[in-house]
Amino acid sequence: MPGKATRYIGDTFRFGAIVLLIGSIVRVGASIYLPALPVIGRQLVISDAQMSHTLTLYFVVFALFILVAGALSDAYGRKRVLTGGMLFFIGGSVLCARSRTFEMLLLGRVVQAFGASMIPGTLMAMTRDACSDERVVALMGWLAVLGGLFLVAAPLIGGVLTQFFGWQANFWFVAIFTSAALLASLLAVGETHPQTERTPLGVRRTVVTAGTILASPDFALVLLPVILCFAIQGAFLAAAPYIVMNGYGLSPPEFGLSNLVIVIGIFAGRAAGARLLKRADAASVYRTGAAAALAVAALFAALGAGVIGGLAFFLVFTALFAAVFGMLSPIGMKSSLTAFRATSGITASLQGASLLGASAIGSSLVGLGSHLLSGFSMLSVFAAVAALFCAAAGMAAMATRHRLV
Repeated sequence: MPGKATRYIGDTFRFGAIVLLIGSIVRVGASIYLPALPVIGRQLVISDAQMSHTLTLYFVVFALFILVAGALSDAYGRKRVLTGGMLFFIGGSVLCARSRTFEMLLLGRVVQAFGASMIPGTLMAMTRDACSDERVVALMGWLAVLGGLFLVAAPLIGGVLTQFFGWQANFWFVAIFTSAALLASLLAVGETHPQTERTPLGVRRTVVTAGTILASPDFALVLLPVILCFAIQGAFLAAAPYIVMNGYGLSPPEFGLSNLVIVIGIFAGRAAGARLLKRADAASVYRTGAAAALAVAALFAALGAGVIGGLAFFLVFTALFAAVFGMLSPIGMKSSLTAFRATSGITASLQGASLLGASAIGSSLVGLGSHLLSGFSMLSVFAAVAALFCAAAGMAAMATRHRLV
C-alpha cells in the first residue's frame, strides 16, 4: 500500500489537468465522428446497421484488452502502458483517416480501440496511486463532466470538420489531439507506481485476482448501476445521430450543439451529488440517484410508446438521464476501486472493461433493434432500451447503497 507522500503527489493542479487531458482522448475519439456516420455510410456504401458496428466493435475490443492493460500497469508501471496506448491510438486514427473501404475502417477502429484500452484503467490507477480520496472523487466527477462536454464539443467540431473538410478530418484531429496529450504526459507526469510496489506479471495470478474482484459484491454490485448507465450511453451514441439528424432534420453542427443538454445534466447531477455527499453520505447519494433513475425510466417508456413526442422531450429526458449518470458514476466508480486498493490496476481495468462492455451491449441492441424492428423508428428503439436499463439502474442503486465505501 503506497505511503501518504506518494498517494498525495497528485493533489496538484498540473497533475489534475493532465489527467483530464489524457482522459479526454477516449471521449473525443468515441464521439467526434458521430455527425459523420451518415456521410461515411453514403461515401463508403455502408448501411446504418453496419455503421453501428464501428461503435460496437470499438467497445468490444476496448473492453477485452483493457484487462491486459491493468495487469501490465501493475507489473511494469503506469506511465509505460499509458504511453504505448496513446501511440497505438494515434496509429489507429491515421488508419481510419486513410480508409477507403468498410473493412479498412473497421481495422482502424480496432487499432484505435486497442490503444484506447490502455488509457482509462491505467489513468484511474495512476490517480488512485497519487491522490487523496477526495481528489479521486473530484477527478472522476470532472471526467464525467468532461465526458458530457465532449459529447457536445466533439460532435460540434466533428460536424464542422465533416461539412468543410470531409469526414476524414475527424480522425486527423483525433491524432493531433492525442499527440498533444502524449507530449504533455511525457514532459510533466512521472511514474506513480514505484518498482517496490509492483505485482509481478503472471497469468494465473492475474486470473485469480480478477476472479476474486469480480465475485465480490463490493465490486460487481456497487458498480452495477454505473454499468447500466453506460449501456444507455452506448445506445445513445449509436442512435442519436440518426434520431436528431435523419429524424428531426438537424445539420451535423446542430447535432453537436444539441448535446449541450447532456453537459448541463451531468454537471447538475455531479453538483447535486457532491452537495448531498457533504451533508449526508454516499448511500444517500445512491438512494437519491435511484429514485431519479426510476422516474426517468418512466419518461423514456412514455417517449418510446408515443405518449410523448418531439425533439424537445427527447433532449430533456436525455438531460435528466445525464443528471442521474453524473450523480451515480463518481460514487460507484470510487467505491468499487477503493475496495481493492492493493490491486488498483487490475481493478481499474475490470471496471473499465465492465463499463465499455456495457456500452457495446447498448450500441449493439440499438443496431439489432433497428434491423429487426424495421417498422419502428430509431427513437422508439432507443427509448425502449433506455427505459429498460434506467429502471434496472435505479433498482440496483437502491439495493446496493449500503455497500459503498
